[in-house]
Amino acid sequence: MSGDSAARRAYRAILNLGAKTMGAERAKRADAWLRFGRRLDLNNPKSLADKVSWLELYGDQQAAARYTDKFGVREYIEAKGLKDILVPVCGGPWDSVDQVDLDSLPDQFALKATHGCEMNLICANKSQLDKDLAMREIGQWLKKDYPRSSVEPHYKLIPHRVYAEEYIGVVGDIIDYKIHCINGNPSFILVCSEREKSLKLNLYDVDWKPIPGLQGPQKNGHEIERPADLSEMLKIARRLSEDFEFVRVDLYDIDGKIRFGELTFSPAACVFPYFTDEFIAKWGEVLHVECFD
Repeated sequence: MSGDSAARRAYRAILNLGAKTMGAERAKRADAWLRFGRRLDLNNPKSLADKVSWLELYGDQQAAARYTDKFGVREYIEAKGLKDILVPVCGGPWDSVDQVDLDSLPDQFALKATHGCEMNLICANKSQLDKDLAMREIGQWLKKDYPRSSVEPHYKLIPHRVYAEEYIGVVGDIIDYKIHCINGNPSFILVCSEREKSLKLNLYDVDWKPIPGLQGPQKNGHEIERPADLSEMLKIARRLSEDFEFVRVDLYDIDGKIRFGELTFSPAACVFPYFTDEFIAKWGEVLHVECFD
């Protein structure tokens, strides 16, 4: 169910109805099984998927929303003394289409919605931008009820806004370092590359040694070069994750400078379909959640 097909829209509607009628927990279990083929145990959480799903449903949703908000999180980054890793803002935030002024933006920029993924527009040359199409797309973003697709209730608490950041390059050329942090400790790194062609995934420990744990067609057959500033990335991830039981810290290396991507509390709907059962079982043992461990 890729894209925004009729089948995907119908599934979201059914899932949303299920969450209202049978409760978010049962809908979460159903979604994990139907979309990813993974069973969740939320009565006695053991695996990483179980525990992160439990935190999504019963943890501090207000905090998760505050720091998932792609614009709102900037205040947290600055409070941590890490303002220099933020990509500068060049427009917004705007909470309605009528407020968006594309003409005021520089020749190159990136538009982003604050309340979910897959809502980005990268403009490398404004003279070639179809502004009418861009405005229609922005309007669709602002209307999108993101949590319906995966039963992630904290997204309901994020205000729907759009803003513009300075252009840092084409998505397909940028390597995304997703540092998974457990109880404030960087634990393993999922590396995403070749997004414009066919997404490739690599998995490393914090010493940049390849580790087993990936499954599926996106597993990369080639290794990714260790970033020169890995140790600094890990320091940043540790500082940004110290207040949370689990969070994924996304960072980029742009021409030798570390840039912040986002904080994510529910990667892949908390189900981690690209990780093996053995891998999520192992890291589930490491994740300590005070209320039931």
